Amino acid sequence: MPSGDRVGGPETSFKIEFLRPENQSESCLDVDLVFPSTHRLTHLLSSSRNSSPSPNMTAEETKQTYRGNCHCGAFVYEVRLPEIKSAFDCNCSICSKKGALWVMPAPEDFKVVKGAASDLSSYNFGSGNMTHKFCGNCATEIMVDFPNGPPGMKLGLNVRSIQDLDIFALEKKPFDGASLGDRYTPHAHTGPKPAEFEGGKAYTGSCHCGDVTFAVFSNPMDETWVGEGLMGGIVECNCSICARNGYVWIKPPAEQVVLAGDEDKIGRHVFNYGILAKTFCKTCGVPLTNECRSLSDEELAGMAEIAQYYHKLCKQVHPVNARVIDGLDLTRLKIRQVNGAGDLKPADTNPYVNP
Repeated sequence: MPSGDRVGGPETSFKIEFLRPENQSESCLDVDLVFPSTHRLTHLLSSSRNSSPSPNMTAEETKQTYRGNCHCGAFVYEVRLPEIKSAFDCNCSICSKKGALWVMPAPEDFKVVKGAASDLSSYNFGSGNMTHKFCGNCATEIMVDFPNGPPGMKLGLNVRSIQDLDIFALEKKPFDGASLGDRYTPHAHTGPKPAEFEGGKAYTGSCHCGDVTFAVFSNPMDETWVGEGLMGGIVECNCSICARNGYVWIKPPAEQVVLAGDEDKIGRHVFNYGILAKTFCKTCGVPLTNECRSLSDEELAGMAEIAQYYHKLCKQVHPVNARVIDGLDLTRLKIRQVNGAGDLKPADTNPYVNP
């Protein structure tokens, strides 16, 4: 969720009304909040006026218990909500990079099963009213704390972290968080440039805070783009990690991608056979690329044959999360949804087990 997305401008305090659904007891709530300007909020309020704080919530619905976790399993929770059929899809600068999808449970309906909320990494920006919490080991975005928010909007939960939820089937309800605050300014890539080729185009991107940037040189990324080589195409996968971290993958050749930043700022989540590392920013938690690890001949020899096969394929490319490429309009791309949770599992891989 946004926290004064348009960073850097003056703030104006004013009073707004959040209308409850007609079947709830109170007609409205007067809430004092701080937002950068009133006119930028008009569209957001009008479009959300007939929605309850959680897109699934009505007074009559029976709640059920969902279980969720970050990918590495260090943080596990349970939450009581009506059946989740939809979620808010916020277009602010950080939610669009993370692909986060939000519901807003009552704080008393959220229970930590393993770990502690204080163990999660925290990140805020803009007005600082909202704190994004993510796993510092695997980068899964879990929640947003909004302690001074109106009733029903003090806790945002990223439904991508809920176990066995069909993300592809969810209704995504647009939430115009980008209209709040001063306009977000992308961070410039200051690292080396990747290899170029005739007819290609340079792209750059970064995490939200700017600690980690990257550059890509590829065929123009538009509705005609299908990628290069054996692993071409643009893919949204529902496997255990991709569903949780919201990746949309493009897969340029490895020599056409450069990831830049201090090593102590770059997180790398390694799992399964250990041939790949999902890179992310340790400060803001934005997922970035899928890096093939450099392994010795001895390390490879000790791996299963299927792992050796995939390592040989994967070292040819350096997949990039298309959500974090500056100025790229995902709606123009031909994104293929794949059932990585089922169809792409070889019989002898290590299956992911929900904690």
